[in-house]
Amino acid sequence: MKCKILSINHKSSDWERKALDFYLKQIPKIIKISFVEVKPFTPKGSSEEMVLSKESKELIKQINNDSYIILWDRIGEPISSIDFSVLLKKKLNGAEDITFIIGGAQGVSKDIFRKADLVLSASSLTFPHKIFKILLMEQIFRASSIIKNHPYHR
Repeated sequence: MKCKILSINHKSSDWERKALDFYLKQIPKIIKISFVEVKPFTPKGSSEEMVLSKESKELIKQINNDSYIILWDRIGEPISSIDFSVLLKKKLNGAEDITFIIGGAQGVSKDIFRKADLVLSASSLTFPHKIFKILLMEQIFRASSIIKNHPYHR
């Protein structure tokens, strides 16, 4: 299974890369993870609508047509680690690829919401994108541990 983590973000910082690499080493090799970072659109005087439109067009260019698309957003359906592991297992068993989308500072456009197969919320808290990407990696690792009945989750 391939998992693409697609985000609106500037180039990863050193501490972020180290944390992501740590989890990449922990995740089973059957799950292939890639990262695609789309630069934020930030011209002065741009309206929120214009920013969302430009960023969303760039996000859509990076989505494979045959991928199951999961958008992470505060207004999404809350999900627990156990339920996330069930979802991941179902996709693993179906050999389905997943694209996870993490929006920009303004969120994402309605086009991305319509394109998403599922909109999830990890919390009603707001996280910086760099931290959320690490949190998502930890949850993918946790889900794989739950699937294998590994004690990490307990």
